[in-house]
Formats: sequence, structure tokens, C-alpha cells
Amino acid sequence: MNQKLIKQFISYIDKERKFSKHTIRSYQNDLEQFNDFLSKYDKKLTFLSIDKTAIQFYIQKCSKKNVSDKTLLRKVSTIKSFFKYLTNIQLINYNISKLIDSPKISKKIPHYLSKNKIQELMSLPNLSLKEGIMHKSILELFYSSGLRISELVKIKRVDLNLDKSILKILGKGDKERIVIIGKIALESIKNYLRVCKNSDNIYLYPSSNKMNSHVSVSYIYKMVKRYLVKVTNDEKMSPHSLRHSFATHLLDNGADLMSVKELLGHEDLSSTQIYTHISIDKMKKIYKQSHPHGK
Repeated sequence: MNQKLIKQFISYIDKERKFSKHTIRSYQNDLEQFNDFLSKYDKKLTFLSIDKTAIQFYIQKCSKKNVSDKTLLRKVSTIKSFFKYLTNIQLINYNISKLIDSPKISKKIPHYLSKNKIQELMSLPNLSLKEGIMHKSILELFYSSGLRISELVKIKRVDLNLDKSILKILGKGDKERIVIIGKIALESIKNYLRVCKNSDNIYLYPSSNKMNSHVSVSYIYKMVKRYLVKVTNDEKMSPHSLRHSFATHLLDNGADLMSVKELLGHEDLSSTQIYTHISIDKMKKIYKQSHPHGK
């Protein structure tokens, strides 16, 4: 029974909600682990007969393991989404997960590069090689447009409007948004398209061994990491750090929070607000200029 419900839910978020493969995999793993726990906790329990205590006990058990706050929050969110689905399709009369509070987690300051480090990073690709030209365009596009790695790999050539310096992006849940391409990134992309001709592939960054398929997330992640380790000792830096840098530098230069939210493709303003806490140098400068005792 439980396995059948999990399969049904996964099919729903895949075909109807259009969740990313990564998100679907996470949801499936979370529900499989929850189901494993239930089979040991009480073999008679099913998702349709579960009570609040069993869910709370599972969350407590997860919290005692060495999992991050973010992972724990995701596991709870998965359970809540699952039971909301079961309620919506009328398999249960009441969404029991409504009685479960989401764990409070401390929002950590995002890891980002300074403007000088960004310049250093962009100077690293070897532009005498086709590979270097491609890498340069990818790094510039990440920073110029604040893309998620899952968004970058799925860019199709038809999504580019080089004349208007804009790009159509397919974001989370297959939601479209338009992002701006900066002047330097635009030139890097044009150079890449001139030199690395792949006109027979629909994707901007095609797979090297599959027709009409895009480059893998794993390839992009490893490639960007190889460049990042040359400019920073921070092991937590990743392609997503370029997205963090994009948002941070926009706010540093006076962009308003709502505009940055739209550019990032955030649904909730609270996701964007974390960037307001990280410009320490700017805060110090304002303090020294404005406070009577700051000078």
C-alpha cells in the first residue's frame, strides 16, 4: 500500500507539477526512508492510518542523526507535501501533517566571491582553446544572470535573444522567466557561438556524446569547481556561489530587493532577504559615514 502511494505521488510531482529530477529524487528518497522507519515502528501502520506521534517520532529520530538543518527541513517538507496530496485526492479526510511544526533553522550566510575574485576567476579560462572559450562563457553567464546550474544546462539556442541581451530561462517547476545578459557575458557567448559551432544541437551547451542532449549538471559542477579552487580556499564555494555573488553585488550597488527577487526567480521574498545580511563592508562604510561616533 505505502509503496503504491509513494509511486503515485512521485508520478504526480513529475508529470503534473514538473519538478526537477533532483527534487523528485530527493522526495522519493525521503519517503522511502520514512516508509522504512514506519515498517520498524509499527508494521500495521500505513500512510492512511498514521498518527501525529509516529511522524513526530520520525522527525526526532532524524534530528538526532548527523543531518544538516536544511536536510531535516526538506524531509519535513516532503512529508507535508505528501500528506497534502493524499488529502487533495481524498484518500484521507484530514491532513495529519498540519499538526507538525516545521523545524526552525538558522539561515546561513551564503558563500560568495568579492568583485576582485570574480575578475580573477574570469581571467582563468584559456581562450586559445575551444574548451576554454566555452568555460569562459559559462562562468560569465552564471555571474551575469544569476542562474541555477539546472537552469544553465537546459538553455536552448532559441532561448537566446542576443540582439536584446536577454535569455528565457526554464526555472523551478518549469516556470519561465526572462534574465538579462550583461555586456561581457554577451561577448563571451557570441565568441563561443562563433568558435564552437554546434548548430545541429538544440542546446547552447550540448552533450559531447548524446545527440540533442545537454551537458550534464555533474560536468558543469566539476568544471566550475576546478576554477574556483584556484581563486579561493573556501571549500564550500560552488557554481551556486556565482548566483550568490550575482545577488550580493546587485544589492551592494543599490538594486532593490524586489527586483533581485525577480531576477533570481525566487517565489518568496524571504529567500532573497538573506542577501541583505552579507554586505559587511558596505555596512561598515555606511556606519562610518553616517554615525556621529563612526568617524
